[in-house]
Amino acid sequence: MTSLRTPRGFNAWVAATVGSELGSGILAFALTWTASGLGPHVASAVLTLTVAPSVALALLGGAVADRFGPRRVMIVGTLTMVLISAGLGVAVILWTPAAALLMITATLIGTVAAFQRPAAGVFPRLFVADTDLGTAMARVGMASQFARTIAPPVGGLLVGLVALSGVAFVDVLGGIVMLVVLLLIRPPRAHHPAREAMTLRGIVTGVTTARSTNGVPALLACVAIVAGAVIPAVLLGIPLAARERGWSASDAGVIEAGWIAGGLACGAWFAWRGTAAKAWRPMALGPLIIALGLGLLAVTSDWFVALAGTTAVGVGVVVFTAHVFPTYVLLAPSPMVSRFQALLILVQQAPQLVVSPMIGFFVAPVGTGPVLAVSGLVATLATLIVVTDRALRTFTMRR
Repeated sequence: MTSLRTPRGFNAWVAATVGSELGSGILAFALTWTASGLGPHVASAVLTLTVAPSVALALLGGAVADRFGPRRVMIVGTLTMVLISAGLGVAVILWTPAAALLMITATLIGTVAAFQRPAAGVFPRLFVADTDLGTAMARVGMASQFARTIAPPVGGLLVGLVALSGVAFVDVLGGIVMLVVLLLIRPPRAHHPAREAMTLRGIVTGVTTARSTNGVPALLACVAIVAGAVIPAVLLGIPLAARERGWSASDAGVIEAGWIAGGLACGAWFAWRGTAAKAWRPMALGPLIIALGLGLLAVTSDWFVALAGTTAVGVGVVVFTAHVFPTYVLLAPSPMVSRFQALLILVQQAPQLVVSPMIGFFVAPVGTGPVLAVSGLVATLATLIVVTDRALRTFTMRR
């Protein structure tokens, strides 16, 4: 069993992550569900606009975190999200939640995420030694997965009870908790500002260094494939499948929670036992489990079988990411870690700009089943890349 001792501030941040992710997850479900009621094209547009600013501004977001430090960036980002959610709540009370309002909100959320996510992704490195990074990141991931497991069914319930406005104010509460914690804690490992990071040359240098670092291009390709196959299929495919197959909002919330629940159980195992030293093996296994889960979701009209399918997807995603993410951070040069993280987020989200509109386009003529099945087949390409990359097959977590 892996023993991990962390400073109190780290544990407080992990606990606050539960509240913050819970609010964000409930709001994300409510936005997608509300948009799906206006049509598949509106739903795909909202999901796309949540991602597009993150893609456009990701490299700048990583450079800002390298320059000013992840804690400062997260404080500003969390405060901004509190204001956005509060504004949405007030706007929905005053006006009907039209497509334009949903799209504007999605764009604002995506813009904040462009700066917030690179900082949050590398924050654990300021608390623990490199040898413990995999376990620490697994614990953060478990906290996020726990909140996201609860979020969809709670979101489905709250949409009916308090509407989108009430859901937005729930997100405000989660953001306030995170903001207080970030203001109080001080990581024990200092951030050393990279003063050149925010220059054009600094941003380009981060990209070129990532391209020339053994194993990093393969990891980025795998993450792009898995994210493009899974995220739109789950977040957009499930609400559309629910309306097609006669599932209620609560059913859809429970089914969507399955992939988070599967990830939570798997993440708890890695948080307790630690990640594998030979990371390439679970990296290769994860996409195969994902393909199995999406295949089940594609062929069934039974919500319980669909729940089993999304649970398998969640297990596969965490088996994959629990080993990809710490490997990637350890391969990154310390002064460029946030820029590397931004590049990782960029390749996670860029495929969604193509895939989400494609799902909205193809679901109408062919239905959700074939679209989900194709997504599962695409995910298996990541396995092929992992097993054929020598740098990944020889990489070992430092013990």
